[in-house]
Amino acid sequence: MFDKSKASKGVLRSETYLNTGYQPEKPIGRDNKIERIANAVRPLTQRKQPENLLVHGPAGVGKTTCVKHVFNQLENETSARSIYINCWKYNTRSSLLTQLLIELGYPAPRKGKPVDELLSKIREWLDKKRNVALALDEFDQLDQRTEIIYDLQTLNEEAENQVGIIMVSNHHPSKLKLDPRSRSRLNCQTLQFQPYNQDQLKNILKKRVEQAFRPGTAPEKVIKEIAETVAENSGDCRQAIETLLRAGRRADQENTGKVKLEHL
Repeated sequence: MFDKSKASKGVLRSETYLNTGYQPEKPIGRDNKIERIANAVRPLTQRKQPENLLVHGPAGVGKTTCVKHVFNQLENETSARSIYINCWKYNTRSSLLTQLLIELGYPAPRKGKPVDELLSKIREWLDKKRNVALALDEFDQLDQRTEIIYDLQTLNEEAENQVGIIMVSNHHPSKLKLDPRSRSRLNCQTLQFQPYNQDQLKNILKKRVEQAFRPGTAPEKVIKEIAETVAENSGDCRQAIETLLRAGRRADQENTGKVKLEHL
């Protein structure tokens, strides 16, 4: 039933590059967005006040990928620290601040620590160490958004070093419901991501084919068909890549040696 020798000779060489968690070396078709995010956090490298930024747009358009790319470069090339937290997983005030402390290198605090104590520890780190770029992905899933923003901006006013905040959301800024006080203190700029167009999707898929498939096994017409269909419906890059992966697996199951349009 499970023939390993058959699978090893298939069209797929490595599915790693088709997994949703794969982080490309540099996102394709998003140079101007990458530069905008970099400009927001660049002041941290000069010990200056950063620009808070809300990155928003529909799912699968490269928001998280671009932010992670900039944060990786920031961590590798400068003295600033970069931290990424997904608010789906840490969606309360205390859980998010606790995770931030852990990412900063503190031992995991006991559950039930008062918020004031968590903030005191974070400020202690900022006073002694360096500036921090903090990405809050799925920001719209955070229960206490107003309180968190107030906490972080208070830290920026009181601590020796700064926290630059990049919020990532599928929702339009008008739907995030921050109270006027927090919105004013945050002084946040916005960056909107649009769905990928057909040419952008084609370029992304071509690169993934080079990485994930054996040479000549995923023809141009297959890439074009996926890009055209996804661009017309959603512009969702993840959907395009998952379609390519499923087609490759079907080709391997049928042992055709090549991905065909019918595998879509």
